[in-house]
Amino acid sequence: MTYSNQDLVRTVWLAALFPLTLTATAVRPAAAQPLRATVSTTSYGVAHVRANDVAGVGFGHGYALAASDLCTIANRWVTVRGERSRFFGIEGARDAQQTVTNLQSDFYWRALIDRDFVGGLLRQPAPVGPIVEVRDLVRGYVAGYNHYLEEVGVDRIPDPRCRGQAWVRPITERDVYLQAFHTVAPRERSWIGPIVDAVRPGAGPTTPPSGSIELSPPITMSNVIALGRDATDNGKGMLFINPHWRWHGPERFFEVHLTVPGKLDVYGATFQGTPMVLLGFNRRVAWSHTASVPMRMTVYQLRLAPGNPTAYEYEGAVRPMTARRVTVTVREEDGRLTERAHTFWETHFGPVIANASFVWSGTHAYALRSSTRDFRWLNQQYEMNAASSAKEMDEAGKRYLAEGWLNTVAADDQGRVIFGDRSSVPHVTALQREACITSPEGKALWEARQLIVMDGWRRACEWGSDPDAPVPGIYGVKRLPMLDRWDYATNSNDSHWTNQARQLLEGYDPIMGTERTPRSLRTRTGLARIEARLNGTDGLPGNRFTLAPLEAISMNHRVDSGELWRDALVTTCRTLPIQKGIPEACDVLAAWDLTENLDSPGAVLWRRFMENLGNPEPFYTVPLDPTDPVHTPRGLNSADPRVTQALSAAIGDLRDSGMPLSARLREYQVEERAGLRIPIHGGPGQFGQYNLITSGSGWIPGKGWQQVVHASSFVAWVQYTDQGPVGRSIMASSQSDNPTSPHHADQTLLFSRKASKPILFEERDIRADPNLRVVELCRTAEGRACP
Repeated sequence: MTYSNQDLVRTVWLAALFPLTLTATAVRPAAAQPLRATVSTTSYGVAHVRANDVAGVGFGHGYALAASDLCTIANRWVTVRGERSRFFGIEGARDAQQTVTNLQSDFYWRALIDRDFVGGLLRQPAPVGPIVEVRDLVRGYVAGYNHYLEEVGVDRIPDPRCRGQAWVRPITERDVYLQAFHTVAPRERSWIGPIVDAVRPGAGPTTPPSGSIELSPPITMSNVIALGRDATDNGKGMLFINPHWRWHGPERFFEVHLTVPGKLDVYGATFQGTPMVLLGFNRRVAWSHTASVPMRMTVYQLRLAPGNPTAYEYEGAVRPMTARRVTVTVREEDGRLTERAHTFWETHFGPVIANASFVWSGTHAYALRSSTRDFRWLNQQYEMNAASSAKEMDEAGKRYLAEGWLNTVAADDQGRVIFGDRSSVPHVTALQREACITSPEGKALWEARQLIVMDGWRRACEWGSDPDAPVPGIYGVKRLPMLDRWDYATNSNDSHWTNQARQLLEGYDPIMGTERTPRSLRTRTGLARIEARLNGTDGLPGNRFTLAPLEAISMNHRVDSGELWRDALVTTCRTLPIQKGIPEACDVLAAWDLTENLDSPGAVLWRRFMENLGNPEPFYTVPLDPTDPVHTPRGLNSADPRVTQALSAAIGDLRDSGMPLSARLREYQVEERAGLRIPIHGGPGQFGQYNLITSGSGWIPGKGWQQVVHASSFVAWVQYTDQGPVGRSIMASSQSDNPTSPHHADQTLLFSRKASKPILFEERDIRADPNLRVVELCRTAEGRACP
């Protein structure tokens, strides 16, 4: 279905923040039949849920998550209900990586609730509204979560982090849908501060508290390798899944297997609060996601009507802004509950924003329009869960184009592989950008950050539409990049240009991402390893993939910057005058094995050298060759004084803090879990490490890097065989964030040993697991446990 009616364009723009209806959220009537499910938990806390219908499998999934990690996701429900200030105060505990105050967050989410965001979308048919299966999944998921909470009681929750807390309550379908919106729009959440800070001139501070715009950095989510019939030993598909994601908080992954005989049989990982698998495999096709490059929003500069800062000019006429007042409950520092109110200002583009970069003055204001305005991505994701081939999976993507920030890469049992950006990209053409980005500030933001700031007084600057787009305002399928091959496709968060060394994708609008520009070292590392295997030059037998070499090359921890530059740096090091740390550091680096394994002497010294050096691009001696983006740019300009300065600084960092120059990551990159100090291998992706590990502490003299925040999380290797899918996986962050759970650290310890576990997909293997625990669940249509 396609849309072109301009009236529809005008009515849906606001759904991302301010839907138009005011009625109560639509709730699907309870089904007459009881909800039933079997939850089989195997080693490491993996939940296998089986039911006779989709609502039942959602029921078991919601119960399994609550039993594993209720306190973590309960914290997110507080956020999407707009109640953080009520329970934690304005400056109290924030939700994970939330950058705004609890009060700003509450105003934002309360606005969605007051305007019946969820209800307005539920009343729409697909593709915007949820399909029947999604509605059933959500309904069951809510019932399962609440069934567990009722079963144990808030005062007896095993996890001490939320036991007995008033903010732990049963959830509603609205909560789950709002969490789905939270998931699909991570970039938009970086605008919450400017949206709330948009105070009418004369009614508040002249310099909004959020300061200049700080967009969230590019989301470094994932490596993925899809291998087809021409790249595998048996001619069937194979997939490496390696999302880099949160190790703590409500966005951490949960490993689950969902089965409805004859309809659904899918295994993988999902975000807590999401009732379906986000990345994984079923009997016929395996897939994963990586972060898609395009920006999802544009800013419109408004010319205000003379003498009226809440009205703006448009095509020669004046349009008034609309004021929307929101009230939330706040727990003050003395414990009293008070009410705080805020007024949002809306335009036909979207909400008004303000900060030091986008100042709401007496003559100009700025409004934000977003392309992720709903949660139709749930439809897309469910149909991917149920797909029977890579082609069918891509058809689901084309039908919805709803992934707010994700590419999709897949391989199937026939040996076909695909890459596709099946996300919502604003329909703003190069001609429009040329004509509509007229301010000097707007031109600078486009060049530096791909942020589009257009004239808001001309109809010609409105988003366009394509006939093959499922909703208005976004690019259609034909304008989005895709690969369809029989050898391989990969992505490591760079743009579409180099997802295949043998087929570079070129000629797309720059809004999709850059072409013919240097790739990240992580992208180059992945491509080089794939090509070496297929060319038979990686030192392993043959030139095809099996699971063992795929697991080995994807987790061998070689550092591409070291491979490119170590020898040149050692040569330069040996020319330096003898001083503190010289020539000892030269010897350490010369003997370093170029990996970030736990016991690699020199890994810490190299990391500090690269951290002190910073962005590697200014130091190459051989520039990019657009015909060879895998091996160029290269070479180290050792004559640049910043190189020896960075080396001297790295030597001082270690020596001055009492660390040996041959320090190993085993002692200096650690995750603390359940009273254990767990050493973690891998490192930052910007220096060429495929196994990305980002610490929360940054460098601490004498201690190294402490506590992982964003890293390899759910990692899996899957291959199709004549007997079905087989594979191995590891949840590096472990299945539960509950510090008292037996599954809080078990897989993190496994990951530390560079080990993995077998994936239990067949029923016979699940039943044979020595740690199997089975729970039969039933809840009546009236919401009570079955007799």
